[in-house]
Amino acid sequence: MKPSECSLPIEEIQRQEIFWSWLDQHVGRLVRGLLEMALEGLVHERLGAAWNEQTPERRGHRNGYRRRSLMTPHGTLTLRVPRIRRGGFDPAMIFERYQRRIADVDRLLRHACLLGVSTRDTARLAEQLFGGALSHQTISHLMRWLDAELARWRSQPIAPIYPVVHIDGMHVAMVGSGRTVMLVAGRRADGHLDVLGFCVSTGEQCTALLADLRQRGLEGVQMIVSDESGAIRAALERVYPEVPWQHCLFHRLAQLRRDIGVTAYRDAMVAEAACLFRCPSRLAALEAATAWRERWESTAPIAVAHFLEDLSDSLSFYDLPVNWWKRVRTNNPLERLIRSLRERLRIMGCFHDESAIERAVFGQLLRRHKIRLTHNT
Repeated sequence: MKPSECSLPIEEIQRQEIFWSWLDQHVGRLVRGLLEMALEGLVHERLGAAWNEQTPERRGHRNGYRRRSLMTPHGTLTLRVPRIRRGGFDPAMIFERYQRRIADVDRLLRHACLLGVSTRDTARLAEQLFGGALSHQTISHLMRWLDAELARWRSQPIAPIYPVVHIDGMHVAMVGSGRTVMLVAGRRADGHLDVLGFCVSTGEQCTALLADLRQRGLEGVQMIVSDESGAIRAALERVYPEVPWQHCLFHRLAQLRRDIGVTAYRDAMVAEAACLFRCPSRLAALEAATAWRERWESTAPIAVAHFLEDLSDSLSFYDLPVNWWKRVRTNNPLERLIRSLRERLRIMGCFHDESAIERAVFGQLLRRHKIRLTHNT
């Protein structure tokens, strides 16, 4: 904000900064004092006697103090923790023995990572907010709480409520070489899209992922939508050979544009080709395709032949009820989700290993409510 745009004079803003800085310091001292008072109370309860008090009920002796730092929402505090000569003193009611941050701080840092902040930037954010230095390895360790949830999600049964399944992948940067994250999403009868599973592979390999989903209960699938990836097709033929496959018409039209090249008639040719998939029936679409070929074959024979090759794969959606046609003609719903995931993951930078990629993807899907931790609900 420019100085001329400030609603308050510069002197007033400086006074506010001084006041709030003074208040933060006093709040930090107050919190530290209250924590040390609570620790003294726990020691008194543990020993059953005050300083230098000789009673028959006394259960030990004090042994000075040790200093330790604790990161809190009020800053990083240096506490005087009492010690006991024999028997030890456990302040677990206030913090664990080796705890360096309270739960609220960890929760805020995890949420920052889920918002797409990189581990290094999250460590810098912790230093700005709480006054303590953290390494990016510490932030990565904080995100390992997702491992248990991910393992539980991958082992739960899947209810057979997804008549249409979408499959697609995206590239993710990793140290050494890139990886591909393959996602499988199911569309419910109400139109809602749930991510049913994902895996990290060196290509668009998803055979093991699909086999696991089918073993967990993904049955009753009436159609599977994807692009023309050879790896995806091979996986479908092995795991779901009986389910019709819908070749995403968006990818087919995009390939047509590339085959035509930069010409004056490209837009008109592609626009007429797109109208084939809006016909009221499969027969009408095939008749329209014949008319389109007669119109453009002499102009761009190679592009026309490539577009019409296996055209029936992009007309499989006609086998479903009319209210499903618009939903399953393309893979765009999953493409939009992947686009948003890619934007978040790109900010996080280059991942160290596949486990880090899985945590990041699972965290983003969990945050966007694209996964159901219990499919039976």
